[in-house]
Amino acid sequence: MIHIHQKRIKRVVLKTLYIATMFTSLAGCSDENEDLTLGQLPNADFEAVVAEGSNTVQLINTTSVPTIAYWTVENTGQTFQGDTASVRLTFEGTYDVTLLVAGQGGTTTVTKQVTIAQNDPTACNPDRPLGFIAGCTEKVWRLNPEAGAFKVGDQGPDAGNWWSSGAAEVTGRACEFNDEFTFKFDAQGTFAYDNKGDFFADGYLGSGSTACEPASNLTGDQAAWNSGTFSFSVIEGAGINGLGQLRLNGRGAHIGVKKAHNGGETPGGPVGNSVTYDIIAMEQNVNGEGYDILKIGVNIGGAGWWTFTLRSIN
Repeated sequence: MIHIHQKRIKRVVLKTLYIATMFTSLAGCSDENEDLTLGQLPNADFEAVVAEGSNTVQLINTTSVPTIAYWTVENTGQTFQGDTASVRLTFEGTYDVTLLVAGQGGTTTVTKQVTIAQNDPTACNPDRPLGFIAGCTEKVWRLNPEAGAFKVGDQGPDAGNWWSSGAAEVTGRACEFNDEFTFKFDAQGTFAYDNKGDFFADGYLGSGSTACEPASNLTGDQAAWNSGTFSFSVIEGAGINGLGQLRLNGRGAHIGVKKAHNGGETPGGPVGNSVTYDIIAMEQNVNGEGYDILKIGVNIGGAGWWTFTLRSIN
């Protein structure tokens, strides 16, 4: 099933209501002989063009009246706005693509299926974000066991001017640094989180201590932050640095500080069913030592950013 994000639907509806209000106001001020109406609902329609042997789909809004177009692609985390969109689909198969259009008369949607005949042969290359994060089979990451592994500030990603973890946190928060984040290179986009049976309470988790606690102390809404299997998707070319975005799907899916999410911090439990991180940096074979570094950030509202640095262990 395709679900248009609620926030985006709200924005579309608000725009439509604004248009309706504007036209209603004009009608109230017009001469009696003028017939101003909102018009009919737009009949949403589009074309999807896939060149032979290609993994890129060109989406074209063909709705017969002027509209604002919003696109959602099944299970990929990819959303777009505009009359045309270019979508790269990694794995062979059939995808549902939904177009939501907002016009003078209101909003309508249409969903069509797009078929990709083959896997993208370059997708698992390490210079592509999906290949860097998941490899060609799977890849496991932990927080980088050095100072600055997680930080927060309002001077952009990786600033840490509010707070940044020091070298002492590597041992003081050992129950954070043993967490494993596994990304599998498969059509399902499998993401597994393993907290190794413990977590750092950080003053708001479990009993609210500032020490490591057993995973069983995550109760109520916070229980969703426990170990689990979720899904992920990579959106190429997106994000603040243009390196792409990593989207974790499923209630409780997270990397780093649990309370941090798009637009805020919520200590009581997960907000929404996904978190999207901007890729800040990808470094291969750091210092010739055989491990990679992945740096990701999440904007928590305004100028505030949490940044997390991960190190590959395989």
